[in-house]
Amino acid sequence: MTTQATILLAALLVGHFLGDFTSLATARMQEAKANGRPMWLIAAHAAVHTLLTGLVVALVAWPEPAVMGLVVGVQFVTHFALDAFRARLGVRVPELTDLGKNAYWTVLGLDQLAHGLVLLAITLIAI
Repeated sequence: MTTQATILLAALLVGHFLGDFTSLATARMQEAKANGRPMWLIAAHAAVHTLLTGLVVALVAWPEPAVMGLVVGVQFVTHFALDAFRARLGVRVPELTDLGKNAYWTVLGLDQLAHGLVLLAITLIAI
């Protein structure tokens, strides 16, 4: 992995942290992710991640416009799909929303792993 790719991936991971674990993920967005509704708030959350990803990729990689379009498209679609799926799954299997259960932490870990793998793919696309 090149230095530029390493910097890009690290910056994307920081952006992901900011989008999920700071006030950029509002309480209403967090509720929507927990309840599976309203979907527009999950989409808004995905849009925050897409904006962060777009800014990072633009600043670090300066890709061609078509590549940038692919990057932001991949980020929005996958982030929305992963979060909506996890929310719907939690509604159907309430144990997955109970912080005291191992299943919650397993699903959270798998969710974060999936998001990280998407960021790795975005790095490979952008560089």
